Amino acid sequence: MAGTLEKESVSSGEPAKTMTTETPQKSAESPYTENAGQSSQQTLKAQGAALVEMVRTDGYPLLAKCTEFMKRTRRVWLIAAGAILGVMAMVNLAERVSNRARLARERRHEQSVASVTPERLIARCGQPVEDVTKEVYPILIRTISYQPKRSQTLLLKFSRTAEEKSDWVFLAMGDESGATNYDTPEAKIAALPCLDSKK
Repeated sequence: MAGTLEKESVSSGEPAKTMTTETPQKSAESPYTENAGQSSQQTLKAQGAALVEMVRTDGYPLLAKCTEFMKRTRRVWLIAAGAILGVMAMVNLAERVSNRARLARERRHEQSVASVTPERLIARCGQPVEDVTKEVYPILIRTISYQPKRSQTLLLKFSRTAEEKSDWVFLAMGDESGATNYDTPEAKIAALPCLDSKK
């Protein structure tokens, strides 16, 4: 709807300026909501492009220098990263190998101690200082003494039933005073290393 108004000036005979007025029609959607999604996407694209342009044109000189430095030294960084990964892999491999060696040594010690009989002990460690057998019916107890060090005497005790065909069983190992007992295979082999021999 457009209308024109003409007024004449009272003091002068000149016609007044014509002015056009329009009344806007009410629409179901506001122009702001239509373009809100488009303008936010355009704003983001514009900001991203501006950021890239600022980096290229030294808008952020420190960032530009860092990216330039990284591009120049790319090979050095790749070599350093490869070296670090290589060292980590070698450490992991060394740990696995040492763990397997430790487990194999522990198994060997357990088997050496578990398979000890008086005959094998004498074959591995030589003639004992003392070899005494006591009969406590229906069991035989055999005590064998070794002196690996001048100040220490070790006693190894075995038992079996009084039947002739029974096998000797390794019971315990300790010092002569009875104050120290060697419970683990590692402790027994540390005290008397000849137990670990393969005889």
